[in-house]
Amino acid sequence: MPKTVTMKKSEYDKMAAAVLRAKYLKKTPKGYSKSEIKSMSDNSILDMGYFLHEGEFDEFESCDGKEPDVVYRIIDDSPPDDFDDGTPW
Repeated sequence: MPKTVTMKKSEYDKMAAAVLRAKYLKKTPKGYSKSEIKSMSDNSILDMGYFLHEGEFDEFESCDGKEPDVVYRIIDDSPPDDFDDGTPW
């Protein structure tokens, strides 16, 4: 049974950005320098990771049948949008 970790979205994003930054510093993507990778904001690294690997991940095809070690339960801590009227949908 996997371990369940509850964390704020901002904390999860920071953790994911650190993992991607380390990955991209080890093998720098074409068109980027290591200094650019080091100076990128967390949001920029996350966006870059998304766009570099867009379409490569299919949750159904990539399932190897193994249960994950950790399941993250994310709590949205971002500020509400200006147009958010409280409607639940």
